[in-house]
Amino acid sequence: MPGVTEQFRTTRCSLYRDGTVLRLVGDIDLGNWVGVSSRVAAEVGAGVVTLDLTEVHYFGAAGVRVVLTGFGARSSGATLEVRCAPAVFRVMRISGLVGTDGLEVTEYGQQGRAGR
Repeated sequence: MPGVTEQFRTTRCSLYRDGTVLRLVGDIDLGNWVGVSSRVAAEVGAGVVTLDLTEVHYFGAAGVRVVLTGFGARSSGATLEVRCAPAVFRVMRISGLVGTDGLEVTEYGQQGRAGR
């Protein structure tokens, strides 16, 4: 894709920034969440307002930590949008993050359209 470059890669997870969107691809787990969190925080601090997790395949407690780190790095009063694959959305919902003020969590289906 023109204008999109790989910004950061850890074991099993790559991050790509395109304007104000940070797309994560792969798995977020105990082995890589610290590095992924650091990069997410830096990117959110530099103007990213959307985390695209539609291509994240494994997402558990470590993934929730990554989102919370990004949430904590946002500008005061800003909303962080999180686009989720169905499995990621389930974890976000179970974790109680869906409906949190300042966090807009949306489930995207197979065609990439919002489902919830």
